[in-house]
Amino acid sequence: MLVFVTTPSSPARAADDTEMPKAKTDYKPQVEDQDRPKDKSLLEKTPADAAVASKAQSGEEPAFYQRWQFWAITGGIVVGAVAAIWGGAVLYHTIRGGDVRPCNTAFLTCAGQGEPR
Repeated sequence: MLVFVTTPSSPARAADDTEMPKAKTDYKPQVEDQDRPKDKSLLEKTPADAAVASKAQSGEEPAFYQRWQFWAITGGIVVGAVAAIWGGAVLYHTIRGGDVRPCNTAFLTCAGQGEPR
């Protein structure tokens, strides 16, 4: 096993509860943004921004039946219901015995449907 021992004079030690953290007063940004235009008129809002903002503030939302999510969910429910009804009818018919099939003449004996054994 490897044991790490730190001494109290280490610069990486945590501050005691009684010590105040040292404040850094010489703040400088790391990099200046050269792409940002200096001309304030380029940063002003355009009429299109005002139109978008007014539409957002008006609170007009399309009706629920005009959204694609509504039609996707409705279509899924309809397809699921049709599949459940059709599948249930087929399953019920099969459980009850299904359709009567004609006698297969490939076999030598054909019993049932009035045929002799």
